[in-house]
Amino acid sequence: MEIKVHAERTQEGWTAEVPGPEGFTVSARRLDQCKDMVVERIKTLEEQKGNKEVCEVVVKVEAELPGIICDLETAKVKMQEAQRLQDEASAEIRTVVSRMRDEGLTMRDIAVLLGVSPQRVAQLIG
Repeated sequence: MEIKVHAERTQEGWTAEVPGPEGFTVSARRLDQCKDMVVERIKTLEEQKGNKEVCEVVVKVEAELPGIICDLETAKVKMQEAQRLQDEASAEIRTVVSRMRDEGLTMRDIAVLLGVSPQRVAQLIG
């Protein structure tokens, strides 16, 4: 079960609101504590309804922090792009090392050309 929670920063910490007909609000010093409180409350409500087995509760927090959330989303996109580029670079360097080996270069020669240790070249080959 996935629950979206609207969280706001207060002087005491955080207030998190769960929308809906059975909606409720929790407050805590830290946001992770709010998430835990929401999960426990949802499980209790489900048990009160007679649901013996309560499935996993996933809490998605939407916070209001003007300016910061936009910057956070931008940073997340850049991190995902950086990971994608890292994966591409790793694949390309393995291809280059393989081609160098096919040309008869030794592991030490490749290491010098790449500026890495021979052990790293062995990892790239393996």
